[in-house]
Amino acid sequence: MLKSLWNRIKKLNKLFIWIVLVPTGLSILYFGLIASPVYISEARFVVYSPNQRVSSSGLASLLSNLGGSNSTSAAQTISSFIASWDGMMSVNKLYPLKQIYGNSEIDIFNRFGGVFYPYTSYVRLWRYYQSMVADTLDSSNGISELKVRAYTAKDAQKINDFLLKKSQDIVNQLNATARSRAVFYAKQDVEQAKRSLRDATLALAEYRNNHRVFSPPAQSSLQLGMVSRLQDQLITQQTELSSIMAHAPANPQIPVLKSSIQALQGQIAAEQAKVTGDRQSLASKDIEFERLTVNQLLAQKLLEAAVTSLEQARMTAQKQELYLETISRPNLPDAPQEPKRFEDILAVLIVSLMIWGVSSILYAGVKEHHER
Repeated sequence: MLKSLWNRIKKLNKLFIWIVLVPTGLSILYFGLIASPVYISEARFVVYSPNQRVSSSGLASLLSNLGGSNSTSAAQTISSFIASWDGMMSVNKLYPLKQIYGNSEIDIFNRFGGVFYPYTSYVRLWRYYQSMVADTLDSSNGISELKVRAYTAKDAQKINDFLLKKSQDIVNQLNATARSRAVFYAKQDVEQAKRSLRDATLALAEYRNNHRVFSPPAQSSLQLGMVSRLQDQLITQQTELSSIMAHAPANPQIPVLKSSIQALQGQIAAEQAKVTGDRQSLASKDIEFERLTVNQLLAQKLLEAAVTSLEQARMTAQKQELYLETISRPNLPDAPQEPKRFEDILAVLIVSLMIWGVSSILYAGVKEHHER
């Protein structure tokens, strides 16, 4: 039977053998027996901010509303990190990629360090890692799809799960950076306002201590009240003196009243001098005191405004925070998705037949031309 099959093969056109049968046979050998199974773990997530409204109408509404510029930029940042050198090295610290992808049980054509990847450097491992890990962002709905290919289901899932956690860390870091930047200048304004209020308060306290005055307006009011009471006494005694002098000019109380009136007048003049008069009067001190008081009040108002601005900056930053929502967790595939053995063999056969057909036509044309 084998001899009969061999005789039939020998009768076939050599062109057909080399272009169709040999490649197809090799593909059957490779895809059927040699090629290692590849497991793919998939995860889907979306990055959004709370000011993007999400209604309760289901996933369709979620997908239609979660696509802002900030969230898209964050998703692109995550994708760039996953494909970056730092992304690869962060995975490698926990899961040694050279052992995972360079395992001797993986076929020699696909493993890292094999026929097509005969390297041991981390630079080459990085390129290999990029061919096994992919994060694609759908700009129409903002969903990121993270795929990790490995030669065992557990390896694919654990690498995918680690990268998903790192993506959450990146979002948290972006939020922290944005928060610090948003409130940085507001905090500076608050600190400056605090210093201004402290300086104004110290200046006012120093002025009070140096000039022995607490509040010129209040003290002036007290002094004027005392002057008013003294003037009332003076008027009373002057009236009494006038009455006595009119009815009893020889009354012995007249000298006493005159002495008392003179004393009251001197006391009134002294008290009035404390309010208005030389540089030590309350009126002269009131100008500088009012200036210092206004400075303190203004510094207090500026501090209140700065604190309000800081709170507003924090609220604005909080509204602009980004969140990573996992739509589907990294799955543990129960069957390999690659290679697609039958489809790959069939593809080799079809391509070989096409090449053979074209080559046969060309060969026949060349042969006919020489025969002429």
